[in-house]
Amino acid sequence: MPLFEKYIGIDYSGADKPRSKIKGLAVVQGSIYSPASLVYPSTVSSLTSSTSSSDKDHLWSREEVYLWLRDQLLSSQERMIIGIDHGLSYPLSVLQQLQLDQWDDFLKWSYQTWQTTKLTMKQSKEQAHYTNSIAKRLVEREFVPSTKSVVDLDRVSGMQGAVSYSTHTGLAWIYRLRYWQKRHGMNIHFWPFDGKIIPKQHHVIVEAYPSLYKRRMITEPHLSNISTYSEHERDAYYIAAWMQERDQEETLAPYLSLPTLSRAEYQLSLLEGWVLGCL
Repeated sequence: MPLFEKYIGIDYSGADKPRSKIKGLAVVQGSIYSPASLVYPSTVSSLTSSTSSSDKDHLWSREEVYLWLRDQLLSSQERMIIGIDHGLSYPLSVLQQLQLDQWDDFLKWSYQTWQTTKLTMKQSKEQAHYTNSIAKRLVEREFVPSTKSVVDLDRVSGMQGAVSYSTHTGLAWIYRLRYWQKRHGMNIHFWPFDGKIIPKQHHVIVEAYPSLYKRRMITEPHLSNISTYSEHERDAYYIAAWMQERDQEETLAPYLSLPTLSRAEYQLSLLEGWVLGCL
């Protein structure tokens, strides 16, 4: 029996401002009843014809993604799993330098330090007084070594699409979701930080890596289904569709319980986080 009823994939971007419409942001949603497909901001669904909307109307801002996701988590009666394509924590070595040994303390520090619900990453870097690092987390070193460091903010080129920018702009909104969870009793399980045992009624938020899922999908997506998708939309699709496929095959549970990790590795994952799909 599937664990979830709804599957959401979010391809993230650290470009521009928090309220800017960004091509690099994409949201895809599937369910036990329907295949994964693109979701647009609520302003688009209210338009009566495609001719009355511009291309920019179909783009998300980071703030819009947060508000939409918060509303989904508050109101949905369907249990969902949400995969987001950015880091949810730092490497242990950096956390130790910051003297942070709890994920919630890290989220609060990140929110207060980077202020990316208000600032661009360029503005954030100018005021944060940070020390750059190229350190990687265990899951990155051992399972997805091709990925870039989530804390390397000084790479010379391509920073708008860098995972470090996505991570630092995304963590602030994760902090806000965590705040809502604690203050308003939302049933959210932040995986793996809240542990391997997930309460049955809780929605789950995970860190995702779309290129990993693209290679592992049992059913090759029909090109006609995603032929018009941008690269970012395809990445969001791979996240949602892979989680949906695995859950329908009843093979998603092992990826959440992490049975192949040693005790020490699992304890580290509670602080550094983990990428869903890495065993």
